[in-house]
Amino acid sequence: MTMLYLLLASGALGLLIFYGRNRKFFSGVFFTALQGLCALCAVNAVGGFLGVSLAVSPFSVAVSSLGGTPGVVLLLLLRLLAA
Repeated sequence: MTMLYLLLASGALGLLIFYGRNRKFFSGVFFTALQGLCALCAVNAVGGFLGVSLAVSPFSVAVSSLGGTPGVVLLLLLRLLAA
């Protein structure tokens, strides 16, 4: 469990460094988080028809907020590998 927390923390730190170098730090973080949350909602809305769904938990919301659409794709891949 500690390794998972270290991986998440290093990923979040990498994203903060990436956005910190950009001049539009807050708008970049805000739009990435908004895009990730919209992608998570879209997967859950369309997933009923396709048989794919993601649980809305603090972990999935954090990954989709920090990672955006690639974070949601990562969650879908992890769901596929775990099943």
